[in-house]
Amino acid sequence: MLKTKLSLLLITLFVAGILIACEVAPGEFTGTTKYADGRPASVIVKVFDSSGKSVAETTSSVDGVWYTGRVIVPGTYTIKCFRGDAEVGSSTPQTIEADGSLAVDVVVQ
Repeated sequence: MLKTKLSLLLITLFVAGILIACEVAPGEFTGTTKYADGRPASVIVKVFDSSGKSVAETTSSVDGVWYTGRVIVPGTYTIKCFRGDAEVGSSTPQTIEADGSLAVDVVVQ
């Protein structure tokens, strides 16, 4: 009986260790939104994954600064800026690594 309980405990610990090792730490995007002349722009900033799904949304400050928080799983994303429903700027595809931080500056119209 003790041998069976010990075996089950070891198997449980092994599986838990594998699950913890496989967990991927999310990353974050930061950046600025500016007009072509360098003035800051306060706009809605959305992060889209490679399939086109919006995975995060924030608003840039009056200084044009924005931040997603550590909620972005590793992958490739495009940052798009909006005023209402109108897209006013976007980035090239950006790849975030596990536990990474990437600054993306977007010029808006």
